[in-house]
Amino acid sequence: MPKPAVSIAVAALAALAAAGCGPGLRQDTGDRVPTTWSRIPAGEVPVLTGAGGMPAAVGARARTIGALYRSYVLVLENPTSLPGENRLSIDVEAVPDSVLGALTRPDRPFPVPLYTEERLRDTLEREFPGLDADIAPVAGRNRYGDYDYAVAGDATRRCVLAWQLIEDRTRVLPETLSAVRLEWRMCGRDVTAAALLAPFDRLTLTAAPDILDAGSYTPPPAAPLPLAPDR
Repeated sequence: MPKPAVSIAVAALAALAAAGCGPGLRQDTGDRVPTTWSRIPAGEVPVLTGAGGMPAAVGARARTIGALYRSYVLVLENPTSLPGENRLSIDVEAVPDSVLGALTRPDRPFPVPLYTEERLRDTLEREFPGLDADIAPVAGRNRYGDYDYAVAGDATRRCVLAWQLIEDRTRVLPETLSAVRLEWRMCGRDVTAAALLAPFDRLTLTAAPDILDAGSYTPPPAAPLPLAPDR
């Protein structure tokens, strides 16, 4: 029995996609390679930096992978002598604007699930060398949903690493975005983990004009992050 014309067309399209050729399809995978990090003004990072007790920004950078992914790092002041950056990392994944774009989309630049046990252990050792670190037994929560975090420290120093994947396209994300991934790394002296997490709890993103309806969420009162100089 002859195959329907629609089935033949779909099969042909799939074959062309697999081969990387055909009208409208990418001829190579060059646009799947991340661009190098470029310095950008802190104001171009899609987050409100003047509210919620956010520490002062000392720099920012961004990179892209194809047309779908853009990553930002907002570097924040670090009053400790610990190595590494206090920072907010934001990975934004756009929705392909065509079927062909969906067929040839590059891999996500951030892992899903966000962390395996081994990857998280390696990350904590790299971020907080010489400090004891533990994963919090309960999740934190900000206006965009629940997030996980770990706490590290010693007698005078405290650090947190929080991570969150936002994929709620009903309440939070607009139709143009598929996901937003956040990571918050903050260290200070003589300060609690709750104070270090406070700016992340009050975070306001601006990745799209219609992004992230906060719904009935009421953030706690803003307060400066009490970080003492490292002496």
